[in-house]
Amino acid sequence: MSRLGSSTTAEQPENEGATLTARGIARRERLLDAARDVFLEQGYAGASVNEVVARAGGSLATLYKQFGNKEGLFTAAMERHIGAAWAVLEEGRRDRQAPEQVLYELGRRMLMLIFNPSVIRLVRGLAFEAERSPELGELFLTRGPDQTRQALANYLSDQVASGRLDIEDPREAAGIFMGMLIGEWHIDALLGRDLQLDEAQCNARAKRCLTIFLAGVAASSN
Repeated sequence: MSRLGSSTTAEQPENEGATLTARGIARRERLLDAARDVFLEQGYAGASVNEVVARAGGSLATLYKQFGNKEGLFTAAMERHIGAAWAVLEEGRRDRQAPEQVLYELGRRMLMLIFNPSVIRLVRGLAFEAERSPELGELFLTRGPDQTRQALANYLSDQVASGRLDIEDPREAAGIFMGMLIGEWHIDALLGRDLQLDEAQCNARAKRCLTIFLAGVAASSN
């Protein structure tokens, strides 16, 4: 079983700017799909790169060439999994959607993602692993929550520049919005409460948080 730091002899991952063939792209997507499933099912510590390859097909050599090691694979799979939520920010810019529409959609997507029971189990396991391997906790925070907040902060900055929102510190505001979304639900879920959240509850929560947030940051019409 591969563990953090155990793949020091693995090849460095391919340059992300390198051109992949259609076959190479398909192989990478299969590995990421399998990695997502294995990490969510088994947690970081229990996940094995051998299991990922067994599900996706191919070889360990290909996995190491693409992602470097287990940490690299985990990071790529996590970012891809979260990407469906981040995408709404770019879609909002591209389609010139109102901030309330974009933030509502981001909120509901994030709630559905964060409170997926498999994700809760993964985060719970990472918190335990971080006691022994702080670098693993830092990896998750940097490439997960931190990156999500920064993406939102960048979006909020754009809205301030366009006169739609009035925010002094977009980075702090992003943290406030995300914190309000997950609120007490997150600690309850992490400590084992069975919240049994459904899509309707997540949608309602996102709407309530959005209303409160916009009341504090909406640009004055005066």
